[in-house]
Amino acid sequence: MKASEYAYGVARVRAKRAFMLKVEDYEALLRAPAFHQALAQLQPVSDLARDAPQTSDPRGLERHLSDRFLEILRSVSKTVKGDARLFLEAAFSKYEYETLKALLKAKFMGLSEEETWSIAPPMGIFSGPLYSSMVSARGVEQAVELIPQGELKAVVKEALKDAAELKTPLPLETRLDKWFYLKLWGLAKKLRGSDGEWATHLVGVEVDVKNIMVLLRGKELNLQPAALDGMFLPISYKLQLDLSSLAPQPLPAVLQALYPTYYGAAVSPLAKDSREVERNLQILWVNENESVFLHYPFTVGSIYAYANLKHLELKDLRALLLSKLLGVPAERVAPLMVRFAERLSA
Repeated sequence: MKASEYAYGVARVRAKRAFMLKVEDYEALLRAPAFHQALAQLQPVSDLARDAPQTSDPRGLERHLSDRFLEILRSVSKTVKGDARLFLEAAFSKYEYETLKALLKAKFMGLSEEETWSIAPPMGIFSGPLYSSMVSARGVEQAVELIPQGELKAVVKEALKDAAELKTPLPLETRLDKWFYLKLWGLAKKLRGSDGEWATHLVGVEVDVKNIMVLLRGKELNLQPAALDGMFLPISYKLQLDLSSLAPQPLPAVLQALYPTYYGAAVSPLAKDSREVERNLQILWVNENESVFLHYPFTVGSIYAYANLKHLELKDLRALLLSKLLGVPAERVAPLMVRFAERLSA
C-alpha cells in the first residue's frame, strides 16, 4: 500500500500508543494497597480499563478487558485494505488461538475449571458459551471435539495422539502453532515493499523465538530429537541452525551454539536455566516490536507491532488486577510482567 493509504491507520495507532501504560504506571499499580485503588489509578491512563466496572468479580473484569482489546483491534484493522488487511485479520486471530492452546494444555493436565480459567482467559471465538463448554468438558478429547474449525480440529486431534504418547501437551501447542504460522507467513510473504519487509520481520522473529523455546522445553522434558523434529516450525528467518541436532547437548552447549545468532543477547551461555532464557526471549520480542516505531511509520508493521504490545499489556493488566483481587503480594507479581520486565525487576 502507498504511504498515504496508511496515514489514518498510523495516526490512530500512534494516538492509541499514548494510552499504553508506562513503567511508572506499572509501579503505581504494584504499590496500590488493594484492587479498587489500583483500578482507580488505572482508569485515567488506560483505554482498556477506562470504563471498567467497579467489581470484585474477576471474570467480569476479564470480560471487560478482553472486549475492549478486541474493539481496539477491530478499529485499527478497518483502517487498511487488500492484502494488508487480510494479513492483519489473520495475525489478530493469534490472540484467540493463544487462549485455545492454553485451554487444551489445561484440559490435558486435568486442571480444574477455576485453574483452567486462570491460565486460559477467554478471548474472541473462544469465549462465551463455547469457552464454557470447553472448560467444563470431561477431558481434552471432548474439548477438542468442540473446536469449531474443522481443519484445525483435525490437526489438533492428530497432535493429541503424540501428546498422549509423550505424556506432554507440547505437541498440541506446537502443532497448532505450525497450522497458524504457516498461513500467517504465507500472507506476510504476499505483501510488497516495506509492508512485506516489516510483516516478514515480525513474524519471522516470532517463529524463531518459538522454535528456540520448543528446543528448550524439549530438553527440560528429555524428549528425543526424533520427537522434537515434528514440533519445530518449518520456517527459519534469522536462525540458520539445525535445532534438532542440538537437543542431545547440555544446556550450556545449546546456548553456546545459539549465542552467535541474532538472538545472542537473550541466550547468553551464562544463563542459569532455560526459564531465564525464555524470559530474556520475551524481553527481546517486546523490544523488536517497540523498535518498529523508530523506523518508517507507514507500513502494516506499525499496526501489527502495536497489537502485539497491546496484547502483552492486556496480559500484564490482567495479572496485576487479579493479583489485587486475590491479595497476592506485589513482589510475586512484578516478575510476571512482560513489558518493562528489565526495569521492574531492577
